[in-house]
Amino acid sequence: MATGDCQSASGAFYAWVDAATGEPAFEYPEITGYALTHFAASDDPAEREAGTRAADWLMERLGAGGDLSARAGWDREAIYNFDLAMISTGLLAFGRLHGEERWAAQGESLARRIAEQLSPSGELRSIDSDEPVTDRSAWSTEGGAHVIKVAQCLLAAGLEEPARALVETAAAIQRSDGRFVTHPSDRETMLHPHLYATEGLWCFSEATGDADALDRARRGAEWAFGHQLESGGLPRYVETATGERGPEQLDATAQAVRMALLTGIRDDRIDRAAARLAENAAGADGKLSLPYQPEVNPNHRNAWVTMFGAQALELAGADAQKLPWQLLV
Repeated sequence: MATGDCQSASGAFYAWVDAATGEPAFEYPEITGYALTHFAASDDPAEREAGTRAADWLMERLGAGGDLSARAGWDREAIYNFDLAMISTGLLAFGRLHGEERWAAQGESLARRIAEQLSPSGELRSIDSDEPVTDRSAWSTEGGAHVIKVAQCLLAAGLEEPARALVETAAAIQRSDGRFVTHPSDRETMLHPHLYATEGLWCFSEATGDADALDRARRGAEWAFGHQLESGGLPRYVETATGERGPEQLDATAQAVRMALLTGIRDDRIDRAAARLAENAAGADGKLSLPYQPEVNPNHRNAWVTMFGAQALELAGADAQKLPWQLLV
């Protein structure tokens, strides 16, 4: 992540790079925020330099009258609260590590902006707008599961009561088997946002000692592993009516490994999933990365999958250290 392969000259991180052509995708603010959280777990000089450039790019983009959209020229410039939260978490973690108050202050400002949007019952809209600004109907625009992870930045900014209100909305969308409803239609459960919900609950349990949040996170991780593929990886989705599983997707695999281990689950299923991540790590000269969907496009060197995967493999290692909730990428 700190080699420059997936970081632009501006300091932003690309969503992915094509391994066959070297062609990068778009500059992605959300993933740049993830990179800051990733780098905040280390004081390596190369990672500090890469993180500094990333933080400065975000500060310039978010500055007075700046651009809060998910990414330039996409989705009618919609502002996604989840994306702002991941940026907030990164700026808070990286800024505090290196004593850069301006970065941390910007992270706190974003967290407060999000907290102000919670409804009286704790729900948070996916998009920061009172008016419809996107024609897409997806877990990222209408779902309530993924935004549970927003609790992480609220807690990091000292906003425990808004975080608690948000986390309490998880009860209404979690079924008795541990599954989170990831879209109002409930035609399928997308594992990526399902696992984001477990991550927010785990962060809250670690920050506050809330046993119910930890239990919900654990049951969510167990449900995900109930749909493990023969390869050891986890699928993109599970159809509600039939249980049919979608294609293998390694961000979900890495998320599931992390949440299983962090909630106290360790057995052969988790070891198989971790091994699947390791066997898909590819690259040259020590620059390893992970693809998004290995059977569909193995040349897709994905930044967030790589960060999730690195953290999952660290947690699966024999000498794993306890992960502070603030540093969950």
